[in-house]
Amino acid sequence: MTTSDELDDEAHDEFRRALLDESHGDARIQFLSTILGVLVNIEDWLAIDSWLGGGKAEHPDRGEKPDLASVMAFRAVTTVASMSTELADAAVAMVAKRRYYAVGAVIRQLIECEYLLVLFDEDLDHARRWGESTPAEIRSSFSPKQMRTLTGKFSNEEYWGHCDTGGHPAPKGARLLEKLDPMRQSWPVSAAELSIDLGLHLRRIWKAIDSLLVKHHVRYQRVRADQRQLAEDAWVTWRADDPVVEALTASDG
Repeated sequence: MTTSDELDDEAHDEFRRALLDESHGDARIQFLSTILGVLVNIEDWLAIDSWLGGGKAEHPDRGEKPDLASVMAFRAVTTVASMSTELADAAVAMVAKRRYYAVGAVIRQLIECEYLLVLFDEDLDHARRWGESTPAEIRSSFSPKQMRTLTGKFSNEEYWGHCDTGGHPAPKGARLLEKLDPMRQSWPVSAAELSIDLGLHLRRIWKAIDSLLVKHHVRYQRVRADQRQLAEDAWVTWRADDPVVEALTASDG
């Protein structure tokens, strides 16, 4: 994400005004609340569905059971989706408490969950293997670096940047600590930037879960159409109401 210190003076001032505009802040909070609600809804549904038969069962209510490998794969998918949702819930709560260093730490974990979801989307057998892995096997086969290599879809720099800000304790994380900026000269900008970053990462988590379920779950699009539409409407509304997000995502739609 582009930050305010990467812009020339005039653009910097305009960017700062847009970041700190109260109505734009309200739009960010509204998106966070809505997308979290969607994630919780999907989590609750998957938690039951994965035990009834999983995504390959067209009629789990009739006792239909797919093969064991598919069941175990969907239980692993559900585990990572639930981890992602719990992390999202914690991050949104920390935004409300103005604890942005904690938000940064959670975003780093969300990135690792996204890696897993994208990997599982490519081949559900990765999910089954992950679900059956020992801690040593997780370190060797599912480390962040290994997953970036396997998927080829994520940059080292993004991950390292989040480690520097909210992962490993590092001096760069100080900018997220409100009490170290008693005059509130730079912290409000850092907080606003991270609120946007959290929203964008929650959207990425949602898109990863949605893509996986569209591809692999035989009932998902039918039984969760309302949640899919709610997530899309929330995204369209946020982009329309927050010019910073609109500019940052101009190439994405």
